[in-house]
Amino acid sequence: MGAVNIGRILVVGSLLASSSIALAAGFRLEEALKEAMSHSPKVQRSESQYRETSWKKTESYSGFLPTLSAQASYLFDKKYVLMDVDLAGSPLSIPQVVPTTNAYITAQWSIFDGFSSTNRYLSADAFKESARNDFDWTQFQVQREVTVLFYKALAAKELKSVAEQNVRALEDHLKDVRLFKKVGSSTNYDVLRVEVQVSEAQSELLNAADNVELSRGRLSEALGMDKDVSDVDGVLPRLKPELVARLEKFEASERKDLQALRQKAEGFAHQEDSAEKYWVPRIALVGQYQYYNNRNDRFDDYDNFRDAYQFGVTLNWNLFDGMTSISKSKQSIEQKYQAEKTLRQSELKAQRDFDLWKKKYLYYCAVYEARLSDVQKSEESVRLAREGQRVGARTNTDVLDAEAELFRARAGVVNAQIGAIEAIVNLEMSTGQQLVQF
Repeated sequence: MGAVNIGRILVVGSLLASSSIALAAGFRLEEALKEAMSHSPKVQRSESQYRETSWKKTESYSGFLPTLSAQASYLFDKKYVLMDVDLAGSPLSIPQVVPTTNAYITAQWSIFDGFSSTNRYLSADAFKESARNDFDWTQFQVQREVTVLFYKALAAKELKSVAEQNVRALEDHLKDVRLFKKVGSSTNYDVLRVEVQVSEAQSELLNAADNVELSRGRLSEALGMDKDVSDVDGVLPRLKPELVARLEKFEASERKDLQALRQKAEGFAHQEDSAEKYWVPRIALVGQYQYYNNRNDRFDDYDNFRDAYQFGVTLNWNLFDGMTSISKSKQSIEQKYQAEKTLRQSELKAQRDFDLWKKKYLYYCAVYEARLSDVQKSEESVRLAREGQRVGARTNTDVLDAEAELFRARAGVVNAQIGAIEAIVNLEMSTGQQLVQF
């Protein structure tokens, strides 16, 4: 497909964006989004954090469930502790027999801890919900980021095509002006002027080619791919101002990340309630069953084994632990305060982002329409300049300037489109809503 045809498809494709007809086999947006959800490290990390908080919630069940432990021991050698007693005036040393083989099971069940376990459970549940909302937000965020990076890669590809057209046109003009100089209709000034423009256009082409590689690299990084995508395929969409007409004010309720921060602050509040119960005495039921042999040193002589058990209630009251508990309580207070201020800061930023990106989007939509008009005018200007050159009313310089304006207008269309795409995606992330289906 020739350079001129590619330039025409750029303009016509902008007007017919909904058709999304592929120009060649390449990496499409749908494939990029699917790849991102499967392999993006950012998504995978957020999902892992969600699973971690789920297990932390499971861990909080320990405050309500009994604990059961088993232990066994076998002594290879021993020397008994002697206890001296006076038996009817006769001193006697009685060894305190320690079982050579001993196995026992201990159970404990907390029945009151000042509702510390309840608050730990509520805190873990809030952190889990926060992580779930953060995971949902991360997926949404990555989808929008990949969308922008995909279209930036596509725009870089289109801008490279425009730069190639510009170089070819200037090289053709350079050939013509050199021929004109030989016949005396052009001067050395005209040749030097075109040579400078060719050199500048070639530099712009190198920069455009570098931007293609860089944009593909950024897209591949967001997708979690080791190798860069070979090519991207699609059509830059034409966005209209009507997309944001119904957005009158910022609604924080749609933002999953703000919900996550709000639930995180709630989790720290419950954690503070739990930590401040360090002064409350703990009451628990305890029981132990013991199976032992203190008659001989064999571990398999079951006839000589005995059993014992004990069951009761314990009260544990922490009167002083070196300031550990009170320090943890104060730390949880500060953590809750920090979470609340982080939420407030994010809410303020979200409001400003909403206003900023809505205005940016409307601006780029206006610029896009203006650049489309510039393309049509520039195409007509090129046609008139060539007709004028044919009849001698225009010079080669006039044609050159008209074509340069056309290429700049075409590049302006692409830049305005990618500006509008980036603005609408950032507006989506500021509102938490998907406003457009690319």
